[in-house]
Amino acid sequence: MFYNFARFILTMSGIVLGLTGYYFGAIYRVDDERLLWVGTTIIFAVGGFVIGGLIEKLSINSHTDYLTGLWNRRYFYLTLDEQGERAFSGNKQLYVAMIDVDGFKNVNDRYGHSIGDVLLSGIAAILRKSTRSKDIVIRWGGDEFVIIFTGVSLKNALEVMERIRFKVESTFSSYQLTISSGIILLERNQDLEELLRKADQALYKAKEQKNAVITVTDL
Repeated sequence: MFYNFARFILTMSGIVLGLTGYYFGAIYRVDDERLLWVGTTIIFAVGGFVIGGLIEKLSINSHTDYLTGLWNRRYFYLTLDEQGERAFSGNKQLYVAMIDVDGFKNVNDRYGHSIGDVLLSGIAAILRKSTRSKDIVIRWGGDEFVIIFTGVSLKNALEVMERIRFKVESTFSSYQLTISSGIILLERNQDLEELLRKADQALYKAKEQKNAVITVTDL
């Protein structure tokens, strides 16, 4: 993705352009022009670095949830194919966990939206701390979250989600707040709509039990 490397690409482009002009002046022995291109190279490089940084920052902001600081749904659609191809090329598995906060509407109604926002941020922090740096944690919207687990077995993904489930339950026991989660395996050439449909099925089954983790194999 261009925006991930915008700073590097634009900086190097500026340097290459400037050096091209510099060596052109050197070949034709134009001393004043060589000095001019040295300055131009510096300006292009600094300009590329600054502009590239702004592009990266704007892109990150557009793919980040403002409340929790997690990635947002737009980023999920952007990165899933890339993560899937990377996993398949390395002969690894990729699991997607769809997470929903049980009874969050009741908590919002009783304690207010400000407390609800604090609780969502707290759950987001637990998700982030309980996963690896290469796992991708996303706020799907409202009281729903998604985790993309790369290079793990189903057993590993289940263990992580059980730890998260227990941590949320114990941390927010005074609010009687729990989570339910459905875990599915991303299959090669799987349609995105089918993936989300299966994830919803697993999540719906988990929410029937409440405070549970369900996989597609349990359906």
